[in-house]
Amino acid sequence: MKTVLLKILGAFLATLAVTGVGVYWFATGPTNLDQYPPAAASPYHLPYPANKTWLCVQSNRGVVSHRGWEQFAYDFAMPVGSDVCAARAGEVIKVVVEHDGHGYKWPNNMVVIRHEDGTQASYLHIKKDGSRVAVGDKVTQGQVIAASGHVGNSMLPHLHFHVTDPDRKSTLPISFSDVDRDRGIPRMFKWYKPAR
Repeated sequence: MKTVLLKILGAFLATLAVTGVGVYWFATGPTNLDQYPPAAASPYHLPYPANKTWLCVQSNRGVVSHRGWEQFAYDFAMPVGSDVCAARAGEVIKVVVEHDGHGYKWPNNMVVIRHEDGTQASYLHIKKDGSRVAVGDKVTQGQVIAASGHVGNSMLPHLHFHVTDPDRKSTLPISFSDVDRDRGIPRMFKWYKPAR
């Protein structure tokens, strides 16, 4: 009887593992790659310094979130206090850095930058008092704008990054010109060092 139960348990665990791999490969990640701009033409750089290599812990259509309106977001794991850089030049239009702590539906910290075409980049989970810019500042691509954190709806220290079109109220599919593989679209559980 014990042997039969162990075999059933083993089969169940194997099924769970196969299902998990299947969900990862087929239900997450970018779809319709034609909607993304070619990496070589992208105005975006990875939102951290060129000498750093960070893990993309959640990409587009992620496992935990990045569904619906935020399906084109990216999460990069990095220690609290890591430099966050402007992925593209623009003007700072929002800074929130008074919150601390993390948990389900906890308030978030962020820096939001409007680009010349009207799109807006949001940098979330910023460390309390971690902004290096103020509303109205003009920033250049690659400029350090904040210190990363573990604030808000966050399971681990990381930077959440997405770009929105204010008229559509949804995230936009973007690629990064300094990602030299994966068509410039970071994928979950892969490490990325800017190729600049």
